[in-house]
Amino acid sequence: MMRIYVAGVGEKAGKTVVIAGLAQALREQGLRVAYRKPVGLARAYRHGRPCDPDGEAMAQVLDLPEGEELVAVLAGEAPRAWRPPADAWNRIHACLQVEADVLLLEGREWIGRGLLSGLSDMAIARKLGTPLLLVSKYAGEPSVDAVLAAAKLLEGEADLLGVVLNEVSPEAELSEVQAYAAPFLEERGIPVLGTLPFDRRLQAVRVLEVLEAVGAEVVVEGNIQAEVDRFLVGAMGAEAALQHLRRIPGQLAVITAGDRTDIQAAALAFPRVRALILSGGIRPERAIAAQAAEQGKTLAVAPQDTFTVAETADRLLGRTFLPDPQRLAILRELVKEGLDLERLRERSR
Repeated sequence: MMRIYVAGVGEKAGKTVVIAGLAQALREQGLRVAYRKPVGLARAYRHGRPCDPDGEAMAQVLDLPEGEELVAVLAGEAPRAWRPPADAWNRIHACLQVEADVLLLEGREWIGRGLLSGLSDMAIARKLGTPLLLVSKYAGEPSVDAVLAAAKLLEGEADLLGVVLNEVSPEAELSEVQAYAAPFLEERGIPVLGTLPFDRRLQAVRVLEVLEAVGAEVVVEGNIQAEVDRFLVGAMGAEAALQHLRRIPGQLAVITAGDRTDIQAAALAFPRVRALILSGGIRPERAIAAQAAEQGKTLAVAPQDTFTVAETADRLLGRTFLPDPQRLAILRELVKEGLDLERLRERSR
């Protein structure tokens, strides 16, 4: 069985997205693909218990039966060192007990996570005898430095398959990667096994996740499962806000102060706005609530200031992969075109 451990060079590198695309591409080649996440992060609740949304997403990608345990150990966010359960390593080793041609293992939030607790990507990959495939979100020279630093961290700890450079801007960065970054890394013994272009359609987040993250109170419940891929901060006049809304593509959520009824009314009237979040804990006027109900759009009140709500919401984009058929089809094509599957399989043997 071929095993690949996918680790992120930094946070939100796109590990789950790469794994989902890779799993589809390998299945198209007739291979049986399994997925496990040795150590996940409990950042959501389902059916009254904590869970890692990445495991849920991959269960949908692979069409697995409900109840199959894909995440071996759930870590929590603690102010002091998190202590793994006593049987953590037994659970992690059990990840290998699957019948498949390829086992894709997903790493922690980033390559350095878990050094304190002893459950780092390097330690897990070494114990499982599995080589690492790094994923790095590309942002110029700092990204190359980060990949080099991660490779140094792996020296003597775990085998390195190579790196996938993710979210590369086709217009501004692709030529730079091809002419400079990729050859530079290859010369230093770090194979660049893929270059995946940025596609905003893969960044979407559900309205419900945004409301949970900012602790917002729902005043009018529209479709809270609706997806948004951009946030607009309404800090200008209503006319200027409408101009911004017309120019910005995609599905939108608008964040504005609770006393800006002009912007609120304009946002609710715009077809592509899925949710309106009012900051500062100020409840909406009755007319605004009635308009939201009439339009079938979610209206919520967050206690924080506008900047904090916007910053929190923006950090959610791309954090959880939503595996709907359209997004999976986009991702499958991106991986087939941008990832060297034959070279990856050769290096994984």
